[in-house]
Amino acid sequence: MAKKIDILSKNNLYLVVGVVSILIVIWTIMYAVPSLFVGLFSTFLGNMILLGLILLIAMFNKKIAIGISILLVIIYQFAHMTASKIIKK
Repeated sequence: MAKKIDILSKNNLYLVVGVVSILIVIWTIMYAVPSLFVGLFSTFLGNMILLGLILLIAMFNKKIAIGISILLVIIYQFAHMTASKIIKK
């Protein structure tokens, strides 16, 4: 028999609320200050800071570092898309 998985169990509920909260905060910052992300992802120093952050996180937990790396790649693509739209104006 397959074990029933309750996605919104008490343990998972805190995780879901935490992830949604983090996503809302990141979205709000990206909406309010898009130039912050464009500057962070378009400069060499900004990329080195992000790489150092990933390495520090990886020292403690590799799975979280991989997840944050994926998130930063998505934001990196968004920042370059935003920068290209700003340049076209």
